[in-house]
Amino acid sequence: MHDIGKIGIPELVLVKPGKLTEEEFTIMQSHPYRGQQILQPVTFEQDIVDGVYCHHERLDGKGYPIGLSGKEIPLIARILAVADAFDAMTSNRPYRSSLPMEEAIAELKRGYDSQFDGAVVDAFLQVINKKEEIFSELGRKEKIVSVS
Repeated sequence: MHDIGKIGIPELVLVKPGKLTEEEFTIMQSHPYRGQQILQPVTFEQDIVDGVYCHHERLDGKGYPIGLSGKEIPLIARILAVADAFDAMTSNRPYRSSLPMEEAIAELKRGYDSQFDGAVVDAFLQVINKKEEIFSELGRKEKIVSVS
């Protein structure tokens, strides 16, 4: 739902296989505002609307649409920023193939406390590690069961 504003972005911009022009990038950067405008009249917690609007802000103030920094960025937006970046990196896009999980994690770590809230990155990586442990344990159990 955080990208609901992309509904208002022309499809040619959304699926463009190459680099966006400056004008196209400006259009793409409007999706948080468009999302806020879509959700504002609906009965949502204001935190959700703020998260949609601010999920491209950066801890160092170099994000958009406002240029908020640090704790000025709502926590939900800082969480969405990490999840959105990870999803974008590990998904195929018209302009590039997905990155392996290890590279995406390395990219999150590179953005630690500059692009992304370090505490949110830490929590996200704990969840990823726990998920890997669970899948690993399930895999071992499945092999044991299938051998019997």
